[in-house]
Amino acid sequence: MSETSLPVRHLFRMDIDADLSNAARIRGGPAGTRMVASVDGGTVTGERINGTILGPSGDWLYRAADGTMHLDVRISIRTDDEVDILMEYQGKIYGDGSPRSAPTFQTSMEGPYNWLNKIQAIGIGSIDDGKLAYEVYELL
Repeated sequence: MSETSLPVRHLFRMDIDADLSNAARIRGGPAGTRMVASVDGGTVTGERINGTILGPSGDWLYRAADGTMHLDVRISIRTDDEVDILMEYQGKIYGDGSPRSAPTFQTSMEGPYNWLNKIQAIGIGSIDDGKLAYEVYELL
């Protein structure tokens, strides 16, 4: 199998403020161990989108019986020009602790960010000193 490059365009960097130490933990459920964590804020910075992460936002992640961590996240973004955007993504956390995700967006069909409603994105995350950040790319 040959390696190919994905056609992508950088959308934004997202820095997330979340305290996972305070997350609710439900152990031994049908989906494994579930954690519910509040996302308390953060920023989105890019060429076409800049804004702030608002509440309510959160992560409903779980560790499956095989040890795989699954993400289930909803983020509310308010752009610098006062437009609200819902970002939803699922994904997995790799063994090295780096998250990978598949974000989609919902916003006004009439507004300047309507193009977000029509795209699929990918997010490549990193955790450094307890800080979670993603580089988010539009698949072309």
